[in-house]
Amino acid sequence: MIASKLSCTTVSFGCPVDQAVYAMKQAGFTSTELWPRDYYFSNDGPDAVINLLRSTGMTVSCYQNLRNYEGMPEAQRPTKQRIAEQLFSQMQLIGAETLVLCSNIAPDSVGDEGRMIADLRELGDIAARYGRRVAYEPICWGRWVRDYRHAWEIVKKVDHPAIGIVLDCFHIFTLDLPLDGIAAIDKSKIFIVEVADFPRGHFDLIELSRAYRLFPGEGYSPVGDFMREVRKTGYDGILSVEVFNTYYRTLAPDVVAKRARESLEPLL
Repeated sequence: MIASKLSCTTVSFGCPVDQAVYAMKQAGFTSTELWPRDYYFSNDGPDAVINLLRSTGMTVSCYQNLRNYEGMPEAQRPTKQRIAEQLFSQMQLIGAETLVLCSNIAPDSVGDEGRMIADLRELGDIAARYGRRVAYEPICWGRWVRDYRHAWEIVKKVDHPAIGIVLDCFHIFTLDLPLDGIAAIDKSKIFIVEVADFPRGHFDLIELSRAYRLFPGEGYSPVGDFMREVRKTGYDGILSVEVFNTYYRTLAPDVVAKRARESLEPLL
């Protein structure tokens, strides 16, 4: 990992996206994870965020996110595809290459692997038409896919150049998954690596994820061990700190950005 490929998500900040991006830039980040709300943060429309990225020289590490796509009932598939196309269109304007797809949590989804593989392959075709790609993220409360090893097996079976995987240590450590499967992943299919920490305690996984994540080194997760396994793959892409924390969002943006950047230093 090198310092020129460090990213931070805008959701760590409780300020408008322009203030967050300026703070990230000042702290030494070169890219940011953007969300659709950032795309529409100004009454001037998407021109505002396009001009923001252009003026700061910041790039978009990934666009967050598409949800509940693979394995949905047949009647919902056209709507899901239209949503995906809307996101890809937004990504074209802001120069974002990678869309994150979280593993499905919908109660009406099905866990048939053949169906999921077909849906992901079709999504890959849609992404390719827009010149984009999709990073499949196994989240720890996913209904059918939670384990990064399972997600990797699915991505291998999809076998599409526009479909890869997200490695996020938060979702690995919350489920106490072993790390020894990481080194077997093809580095070209790791589209982004995300890091976060968390406190000890008895939390609902969604509550923990959305309100109590910590910057790496501020909790109890062996993030360094995770990064050592990632390095074994030869991955040299984006490293992004993705922290959702209600307290951090009350802090000044420069404080949040500085803490986020300093938390990554031991991992480089």
